[in-house]
Amino acid sequence: MNKQLFSYFMVFLVLLSVITIAPKTEAQKRCRKVLEPGTQCLLAKCREECFKKLSGNGVCVETPPTSGKYTCNCFYNCGPGL
Repeated sequence: MNKQLFSYFMVFLVLLSVITIAPKTEAQKRCRKVLEPGTQCLLAKCREECFKKLSGNGVCVETPPTSGKYTCNCFYNCGPGL
């Protein structure tokens, strides 16, 4: 019985240490920037420019909706979340 109790106690200590030592992570805040407003978006160019300028992900977004005109929007990490 003592061995079993000791084993449970050791497992409890290991779990407790993992929980308290685990690093605290902070979520990144995502931001958006319109690149080259007023020009028609070309997806390959948009992705390349966004990655070069802000290390982000460039996507073409229809602006305004249902207009058939697309602008390059760059989504990137801009700092810790609030």
